[in-house]
Amino acid sequence: MSLSVCRDPHDLRAGLERWLGRSVGSIQRPTPGWSCETLIVEHDLVIRLPPLSAGIFPTYDLAQQAAVQNAVGAAGVPVAGPARYEPDPSFLGDPFVAMPCVAGPIPGEFTPADGWLLSLPSDADRHALWHAFLAAVMAVHGADHQGLGLRSGLAAELDYWDHYLLWATEAAPPPALAEALRWCRANRPTAEPAPSLLWGDVRLGNVIFAADTYAPLAVIDWDMASVGPAEMDFGWFLALETLQTSLSGLAMPGFGTHLDAVALLEQGIARPLVDLAWYEVFALVRASAISTRIAQLFQEAGQASPFRVGEDPTLAAALARIERG
Repeated sequence: MSLSVCRDPHDLRAGLERWLGRSVGSIQRPTPGWSCETLIVEHDLVIRLPPLSAGIFPTYDLAQQAAVQNAVGAAGVPVAGPARYEPDPSFLGDPFVAMPCVAGPIPGEFTPADGWLLSLPSDADRHALWHAFLAAVMAVHGADHQGLGLRSGLAAELDYWDHYLLWATEAAPPPALAEALRWCRANRPTAEPAPSLLWGDVRLGNVIFAADTYAPLAVIDWDMASVGPAEMDFGWFLALETLQTSLSGLAMPGFGTHLDAVALLEQGIARPLVDLAWYEVFALVRASAISTRIAQLFQEAGQASPFRVGEDPTLAAALARIERG
């Protein structure tokens, strides 16, 4: 399901041929998502363009995303790189990013029922994949974030999501969601761990894996990158995975539990995770803000939304945690 409006393929082909200086064979579009328009050219080149219509984020700084991806690659994290930013809109109508195509399975959005993960030979293989995924997340945090122009720290993050929610809902946010975000600000941790580069949208569905070894081949999607405590990334992954399990009653065989993940992450970063419960609530509130934007776009397009504005499960989970204190 997607709201993507795609560009004219004839115009894209002509622009790509001018940019590449040669004729172009196949141009494919993978299953469209909620954000940028993606093209796969001749199975070896990926082009990423900002959305042609309204998107889920107010701005799409592809130059910054390419710089983040290259910085992460320089730190040893597997990425589809190097990424090249093309600022000239005359080729495809907008600036774009080009990068090598990395082929491999990508898990779906609902982890517990993903067919490829369930098809792996054993629980041991799934555990190794889960472990390698978390190692990749931690490796992102080791990248140099200087000079990338990313927002930094919890104060800036809270300000960003205040502005985002007003933008996403045209200044009419669901009252419960606005209140949950106010709770996050009022209960912001007093101690803030040292900052690191953050991936932002930490999900198995944002990793391309090797079909044979199950190792990460490329960490993708840097729309939500920022700088801040590692707990921001960890809280996002843990909260959303926990929510999927609690809603469905399903868990991926071989994957570690929440406690297993915390122990592994604490070992990897050589310190305890602090205020993790707050970071998980903040993750659910941010995820709800994005879900609200998506639902509103569906509503404006006259299409059936996966849920009603203000009634998504991430918000319900956040409110339940806040209620429990």
